[in-house]
Amino acid sequence: MNLKKDIQNRDDLMQLVTLFYEKLLADKDMVPIFIDVAKIDLDEHLPVLVDFWDSILFFTATYKRNAMTPHLILHDKYPLTQLHFDKWLAFFNQSVDELFAGEKAQLAKDRAKSIAMLMQMKTENMNLAK
Repeated sequence: MNLKKDIQNRDDLMQLVTLFYEKLLADKDMVPIFIDVAKIDLDEHLPVLVDFWDSILFFTATYKRNAMTPHLILHDKYPLTQLHFDKWLAFFNQSVDELFAGEKAQLAKDRAKSIAMLMQMKTENMNLAK
């Protein structure tokens, strides 16, 4: 019997992105991207991620930024590789699966896969253009 609930609200999303970033920042291949290059401030970044996922899963339009541009700028400074995309997606899926189960949880994983594929295509196109 599955006792996990589905993703239902912003509190759930904050729990998800917090666990996700704990995993990312514990990985030797991912730390340089987030700490050394992007220099993210989790207190600022996590609420933005909650807005992003809130918009994607619940169609709230709370996210008003362009998610792709900062990642392409980051890639220009520190090339993102297949390893980075694979780990990002694996950590995201693990985080979802550890905390949640249901329709929104599956949608989050499906959307994350699409985002990773699109971002990877765009970074590969940047590489070809150089």
